[in-house]
Formats: sequence, C-alpha cells, structure tokens
Amino acid sequence: MKTWTEEIEINAPIETVWKVIDGSEENLKKLDPKIISSKVIEETEKRIGSRYLQEYKEGRKVMEYVVEVKDYVEDNNKKMYKIGFELGDWFDITVKYDLKKIDEDKTHMVYTTTNRPMKFFANIMMRMMGNNSSVVKTHVEKIKKLSET
Repeated sequence: MKTWTEEIEINAPIETVWKVIDGSEENLKKLDPKIISSKVIEETEKRIGSRYLQEYKEGRKVMEYVVEVKDYVEDNNKKMYKIGFELGDWFDITVKYDLKKIDEDKTHMVYTTTNRPMKFFANIMMRMMGNNSSVVKTHVEKIKKLSET
C-alpha cells in the first residue's frame, strides 16, 4: 500500500474550495479532463454510502468504476470528503479532502490518496512506478488555482 499526502493553504473561503472538490460531474471534469462522466447510482441523505458510476479515459481506453463516499463532514469551519473505488480489479484507491477554515478568506487543505494493490502483479507494478508525489502536488495546485480564480 502506498499513501501520498499534500497540504496547502488556499487564499479562498472554505465554501469556495468546497465547491471545487464537491464531487459534481462538472467540477470533476475541471479537476481531471480524463473523467468522461459521473452518474448517480445511489445517493444517501448524509452522502456517506452514496455511489456514482464514473467513466475515465486513459489514452484510447475507457474504464468504468464505482465511486463510493466513505466519509463526509460539512460544517462552517471543517469539511471533509473521502471516497473509495476499485480501479480495474487491480487497485483499491481512496481519496480524502480535508478542509479547515483559517479565516474568512483562507482555507487549509490536506489531500491524501492511498493506493492498495489487489493482486500480486499490481504490487510489483506499483513498486516499479516509484513515487507519484508530483501527480499529487499538481492536483493540489490545480485545486488552489481553481479556488482562487
């Protein structure tokens, strides 16, 4: 299992940052243009347990996977959104956005992603790929840019 964490201070109100990472199809496509669609399968009142079918294009290949909301907190000073999905029966991936209000115009964000191989060969592949911290850093910087504009 491999975990990457990146922290950043964003010069935007917590509500503005929250809208960028809220999981809506429109905002997902802004964050990652490789996401083709995200359709509701089941939505719960408190969001935990909600499931979405997403399509993702990598090169010419289109992959489908079900994303489930694992944890969710939304109040005035703290917001957190954690999702999980299995990618091609190879990897179990979790993604967590944790926001804390610093003041009216600043937000502290911690982004954590975990990638757990589900097959022996996937474990070998992950070790060969090395450290993908630049991908995580780029993602966090994109959230900052979208929130501050």
